Amino acid sequence: MNIVKITEKADGPLVIDGQINLIDARRIEIETHDKTRLCRCGMSAKKPFCDSSHTSTDFGAESGQSEEEFLNPKPVSRRREYLGSGVKVSFDASLCIHVAECLRLMPETFDLRARPWINLENADIQKVVDTVRACPSGALRHELDDEDSVKIEPESQSPTIRAWRDGPLRIKGEVEIINKDGETVMKADRAALCRCGASRNKPFCDNTHKMIKFTAST
Repeated sequence: MNIVKITEKADGPLVIDGQINLIDARRIEIETHDKTRLCRCGMSAKKPFCDSSHTSTDFGAESGQSEEEFLNPKPVSRRREYLGSGVKVSFDASLCIHVAECLRLMPETFDLRARPWINLENADIQKVVDTVRACPSGALRHELDDEDSVKIEPESQSPTIRAWRDGPLRIKGEVEIINKDGETVMKADRAALCRCGASRNKPFCDNTHKMIKFTAST
């Protein structure tokens, strides 16, 4: 099966190349074709699809460097690794959207008050893997010494992209994400992509939608 590609078009939409399952913010599954254009400027009247609203606006300032970006620059992607017996967990803070599933599911291992905040000593490997896979943004990842040591439920054949109400596009399933310069920036089975148009970490969500009170019922 060919991996689905998601390409960030300069000053334009996200273009999906491949078959996906698309679910809107009302949790209704929408029929798609092999080429799908999803809004990322936040202004489309046909969300989650692009209706070319970006062409009549100044969306795309990220192609240069706006005053806001100069004063509040894009977060640096830096993945830190934490080692345990039989498992390694890595974390990229620039991708975290603070859903806090890790803190809820495994507080004995993921604790923001501790240093380091991820402590894999004597951790249950199966529980660690399940917790990491619950991370919706791909900020957390895992590597196993023995892939057969845990049970991982298979994903559906096609990736699922869900438009979260007033929030990002959440991806579950193997995809390749390509930025506006044609560079692959992620190959993963979890990601959260900006659709409010204001993230400083495009194409990824950085929770700016909450600050600007972005609304999208579909």
